[in-house]
Amino acid sequence: MIETARHAGIPAPTLQVIGAGFGRTGTASMREALVRLGFAPCDHMVENFEHQERFALWDEALRRKSADEP
Repeated sequence: MIETARHAGIPAPTLQVIGAGFGRTGTASMREALVRLGFAPCDHMVENFEHQERFALWDEALRRKSADEP
């Protein structure tokens, strides 16, 4: 999956914050606040539509979760 992430152009920094939420609950505002506070790069689902190859990462993560793989 790491190679898939590199291929998709996703940087691999140390994870500092996970801010997850349903649509229309302020996730874009939270992303903007985190970026302004220096927690960049900060991914948001909107970027996946701009870089659709990233959907393969989500698909693989869901597949592995369903199969109880790490």
